[in-house]
Amino acid sequence: MVTFINQLTVTGPVEEFEAISARLSEFMSAQPGYLSHRLLRSLRRPNVFVEIAEWQEAAAHQAAVRTDDFQALIRE
Repeated sequence: MVTFINQLTVTGPVEEFEAISARLSEFMSAQPGYLSHRLLRSLRRPNVFVEIAEWQEAAAHQAAVRTDDFQALIRE
């Protein structure tokens, strides 16, 4: 198992980010090798989030982020 941890700073509307993040999570949860995902929001800095994702192996995550569907989602 591998764990990916990303800190994200939102520069636009937080509500828009959350909606896009929900679509990304839905897509990723359907990918082979996906185990779990959490999105945490800072209380002190409400535009800062920490994303924690667990995958069976790094190669499965890499395959998921290389798909055209994922690339279209992150362009949003």
